[in-house]
Amino acid sequence: MKSIIGYLAIGLIKLLSLTSLSLAQKVGRGLGWLLLKRRTRAREVARLNLSLCYPQLSEAEREDLLAETLAENGKILAEMGPMWGYAPERAAGLIRNVIGEDVLDEAIADPRGLILLAPHLGNWEIINNYISTKCPITIMYRPAKIPVFNNWMVARREAVGCKLVPTTRAGVKGLFDVLNDGGMIGFLPDQEPQKKSGVFAPFMGIETLTPKLPHDMLKKTGAIAIYGFAKRLPNAEGFDIYFIRADDDLYADDVRVSATSMNRSIEECVSLCPAQYQWTYKRFNRFPEGGPTRYRIANIP
Repeated sequence: MKSIIGYLAIGLIKLLSLTSLSLAQKVGRGLGWLLLKRRTRAREVARLNLSLCYPQLSEAEREDLLAETLAENGKILAEMGPMWGYAPERAAGLIRNVIGEDVLDEAIADPRGLILLAPHLGNWEIINNYISTKCPITIMYRPAKIPVFNNWMVARREAVGCKLVPTTRAGVKGLFDVLNDGGMIGFLPDQEPQKKSGVFAPFMGIETLTPKLPHDMLKKTGAIAIYGFAKRLPNAEGFDIYFIRADDDLYADDVRVSATSMNRSIEECVSLCPAQYQWTYKRFNRFPEGGPTRYRIANIP
């Protein structure tokens, strides 16, 4: 059954790869509308996350942001077609501006290893495509639960020049090897790690379990880091890509100081396009003191 679902997903993505970006985004907005109109897990997780992170907004304002968030998250799914199916030249043509290109170029020229910290904001697939035109990049990813889809996804991402390693001990070793050789890796800094692999640090005013791995890699390899994300422009006009320098606290010896710096920089990125953040992810799962998760307390599946 899983294989059938995987092949159906692949077929849908291939079908969307035959469409324009405008049509794909309209499909995505439709998916977002469907998520909004039913008590879906995505809707309820996003609603709770927005209430935690934007308490200063009125309920009506948060509901408006929720609707736009689900529409933007739907676009992420539908854009897999163009991102994984377009010819590289056509995909590159979707990039309108690169803000902070000098930040990226200086970091690539540095002989030390480079970590690109790319939060779940906007469309992260097009960043992979863009970076691969500049230099090789190795990216850690969480394998999909359906093997046939996972294998196809890895093949499509590697077709644009990326190398993927899984979230395993061997994968982590692979990242260290790349950095020690002065290469570049990509890391998603806003995924919740296992408790032993994380430290609690403030994010959007909430003590949030944050990955320690970026800190460990920076300290043990002497690498440097920058942030990057791709902002979706209105009316299917394409994407602006942003690269931002890390502040000095990211390199602090204290892991909580480093994690706090990383979360603060992610907040600054999110502030540029709040609805394009993946609020549908259970980012605030654990409390520092333990106990039931926020989502379980709210009876969210």
